[in-house]
Amino acid sequence: MPNLNASATVSRPLRGLLKERFGFEAFRPYQEEVCEAVYGGQSALLVMPTGAGKSLCYQVPGLARGGTTLVVSPLVALMEDQVQKLKALGFRAERIHSGRERAESRAVCEAYLAGALDYLFIAPERLAVPGFPEMLAKRRLALIAIDEAHCISQWGHDFRPEYRMLGARLPTLRQGEAESPCPILALTATATPTVQRDILSQLQLDAGKCFIHGFRRTNIGVSVLELATAERLDRVRNLLASKERRPAIVYASTRKNAELIAEGLKGDYRVGFYHGGMGKEERERTQLAFLEDRTEVMVATLAFGMGIDKPDVRTVVHAALPSSLESYYQEIGRAGRDGLDSKAYLMWSFADRKMQEFLHEKNYPALEELDKVFAVVAQGDRSREGLAEELKLDGDLVDAAIQKLWIHGGLKVEPDDTLRATKVDWRPSYARQSRHRLDQIQRMVSFAEGTRCRMLALIQHFGDEQDSGRGCGHCDICAPDESAFRAPDEAEMAMLKGLVLALRAREGQSLGRIHREAAGKLDRSRFETCIQALSKSGLVRVLDRSFEKDGETIRYRSVEVDDFDDDDARWGSLRVPAEAPKAPRATTKRKAAAARSAPNATSFGDEIDEATKGRIERLKAWRLEEARRRKAPAFTILSDKTLMAVAASGASSAEQLQAVHGMGPKLVEKHGESILRLLASR
Repeated sequence: MPNLNASATVSRPLRGLLKERFGFEAFRPYQEEVCEAVYGGQSALLVMPTGAGKSLCYQVPGLARGGTTLVVSPLVALMEDQVQKLKALGFRAERIHSGRERAESRAVCEAYLAGALDYLFIAPERLAVPGFPEMLAKRRLALIAIDEAHCISQWGHDFRPEYRMLGARLPTLRQGEAESPCPILALTATATPTVQRDILSQLQLDAGKCFIHGFRRTNIGVSVLELATAERLDRVRNLLASKERRPAIVYASTRKNAELIAEGLKGDYRVGFYHGGMGKEERERTQLAFLEDRTEVMVATLAFGMGIDKPDVRTVVHAALPSSLESYYQEIGRAGRDGLDSKAYLMWSFADRKMQEFLHEKNYPALEELDKVFAVVAQGDRSREGLAEELKLDGDLVDAAIQKLWIHGGLKVEPDDTLRATKVDWRPSYARQSRHRLDQIQRMVSFAEGTRCRMLALIQHFGDEQDSGRGCGHCDICAPDESAFRAPDEAEMAMLKGLVLALRAREGQSLGRIHREAAGKLDRSRFETCIQALSKSGLVRVLDRSFEKDGETIRYRSVEVDDFDDDDARWGSLRVPAEAPKAPRATTKRKAAAARSAPNATSFGDEIDEATKGRIERLKAWRLEEARRRKAPAFTILSDKTLMAVAASGASSAEQLQAVHGMGPKLVEKHGESILRLLASR
């Protein structure tokens, strides 16, 4: 086992491997410290931004320790990319995931048992396959790396139940033939202090070392633009007009919006679009065109970006408000990986907030709705298929309720989708998670409304305590674009002075309350713009505050007003936006109402032809067999709605299957071949 008595002794073999096997002259900032700890047998959590070099932090010490490094990753595309890169460097690297043939996976297992692998990448679901963990435990593992570790935490932005089980499954693997347990390195680019604590607890690494580093991106200037949805396409076009602002990624909120924005930019740029509804080959062609600079602007949903290592992306634009700061930070991190100056623009309005809240209501039904489902199942086992009709509730709502009850322990769901109530008190856990998701939306909105350095706000959100705490100097707060602002006119100055008096009289109160009770006829959007102007001039300070009520953290913003008079020089520094902001609340309400009343695109009438009925039965039989094999509920393999849509489509190719609502790229890669075979059979 390596000796950690002297740092120089530890670093020597690591630096040698770094140069001889990986081709790097020196470690990047923070990498060497992590590699030393892991090489010496220390388990750790590494939180480091996208593009900062996390992968090297398990690749180098794992190789130095000897044996095989096991990498658990939830992303097939990223797994494939990592294996390809390691093989290109001459390493013995392989992967096992659902997209591979059984014979291929069997050959990988044989290579592992023969000691012929330096790195083995697996999907987390593999550890639930009977006999697989025991097979891995037959050999000594050098290191276990858990990528995208935020997926372990129910407080993370991409929580996955199968990741939650890793803590219970890892002890068997850590022992192997070694005298002491092999180290675990959990890696993520997006984990707040709350998520960090949960990861350590779930992996039983409470004594593990935490490395929270490098969240300051000195070369990315972040700007927030408050714009009505209708104005955003023109602004995107203008932002990218300079050649220095391309290549660029534009993130859209939906597949439809991605295609619309791409179409709107076609006359000006070499543009492509990318989303989960495209076929695998088409996505790969689109991605390659961007990597090879044949496309200079990529308009995409969040399906694009994971594992994309393009160093010269100059601009990242969010054409709508993301659901969390974690997602947002990860996405802007795809800009400027070459270290050169880059820009990130966030477009939003009050309408975005309402849309995020509307989506939250769909994903997290009210506690009363879950109670209705639970109460019926508690009377006796039920079939999931007939439950919506029995309760006379919307099928989507019931499916969401069942999934949440299953995740939080209120229901057991058998492979054949039989529902069985448990005695677990699921309500507190569900309520906490629902509140947490709402809190993530609120934090994202607070960031957009914020009046302090954008980069510093992100750094502090992730708990990077080693940061200097200085402003970045080039975000829209630290260095506002003077052409976009002007001095207030006489009427506006009088309004601002009146607002300061109201703020001084109500110091400590929430800004929301002040707006309701003391802001006169100012709408909320204009009120926030005024607060931002006063804050930038130094006349007021905006503070983030919180208090506890009934076990819930309530967050709000308040202001402190300096002591000054009408002759203070800061009045002369006041600047307001050149164009008054718009807050299209009526539009938002109409959209939300339309979304609620829209017909279900995949619903079916009573009349289903015999051919479709046959496909439905074959798909259900296959789904049940797959669920029993994986010991998981059938709806986690394929939801009823998606199954019905697939059966009705009669798809005969992966591209056609991809176009079916609910069939994302992961599902097609995982089950596409089996589904197409069933659709084609008679």
